[in-house]
Amino acid sequence: MILNKRLKELRLRDGITQKAVADKIGVTSVSLQRFEYGTARPKLENIIALADFFNVSLDYLVGRSDNPARL
Repeated sequence: MILNKRLKELRLRDGITQKAVADKIGVTSVSLQRFEYGTARPKLENIIALADFFNVSLDYLVGRSDNPARL
């Protein structure tokens, strides 16, 4: 799963804690940790919230594109 790697990469790039991201998108920090470890799959609404939070395209976040730019 590419989403977990991209999620962690984006979070570390921005220097943000898991708790801060979790609070912003409305999930628990344990849920976000599981998303990053790849042991849980986020709901579509959470994937959209993550893409919005990091200002990247959904395709980039889920690994369908290497271009993070939103169209």
